[in-house]
Amino acid sequence: MGAIEGYLHILKDRTLSQDPAVYRQAVDRSLVRIQGMRKLILDLLDLTRIESGNRKRDLRDLDVCEVAKGSIETVMPDATAKQISIELQAVEPVRMAADRGELEIVLNNLLSNAVKYNREGGKVSVALGVLGPRVRIAVSDTGIGMAPEEARQLFQEFFRSRTHRLAHSGERTRGSPS
Repeated sequence: MGAIEGYLHILKDRTLSQDPAVYRQAVDRSLVRIQGMRKLILDLLDLTRIESGNRKRDLRDLDVCEVAKGSIETVMPDATAKQISIELQAVEPVRMAADRGELEIVLNNLLSNAVKYNREGGKVSVALGVLGPRVRIAVSDTGIGMAPEEARQLFQEFFRSRTHRLAHSGERTRGSPS
């Protein structure tokens, strides 16, 4: 929201440039941010409905590659700002029966964390594949890492890693690169 507010002040004050293309770019960036916020709000509402039992799963045959591409597009503005490259590795299509909304929530969360906790100029890799009757989704990055004991807690409700705080304090964590 802060980025949008900043762009709106620039547009209001007309202090950026005399070139209309510069202002169009600010409007375009604001629209991308608003779409991301709308998606986040809808994901949170869906998650609330799922946890309360008021949302039924809509299992359908879908291509995980297509969903992953959408999630990559969602995080690209933040990745571009940090000069982070994102690579999708998959032999398309990767089909599975899933609830598209739930899969988007998972992928958006994994990718946004991979970008958020990554270094400037880092990389994110999304690897998709079929392993017999299962689909494998692996997201890796060049970020600060996570200790093995934290990784085991990753999918517990309200879990928050200590690694991010420690990385900014200068301490090293087990499992993070030295």
